[in-house]
Amino acid sequence: MSEIELTEREPLVARKAAKLAVEEMTNEICRQVGKSVLTRIFVWVGAVAVGIAVAKGWITWKP
Repeated sequence: MSEIELTEREPLVARKAAKLAVEEMTNEICRQVGKSVLTRIFVWVGAVAVGIAVAKGWITWKP
C-alpha cells in the first residue's frame, strides 16, 4: 500500500480545523461553568436578601 502524499495546504487546513474545534469546546465549557457559578451566586444573594428581610421584620410568617 502506498502512502498518500499531502499537499502543503492540507496539513494547514487540518491544523486550523483542530484549533477551531478546541476553541469551540473550550467556549462551551466556559459557558456552562459560568452559568453554574452565576446560578450559585444568585441563590446565595437571594438567601441573604431573604435573611436580611426577615431580620428587619419586612417578611413575617406564622409557623
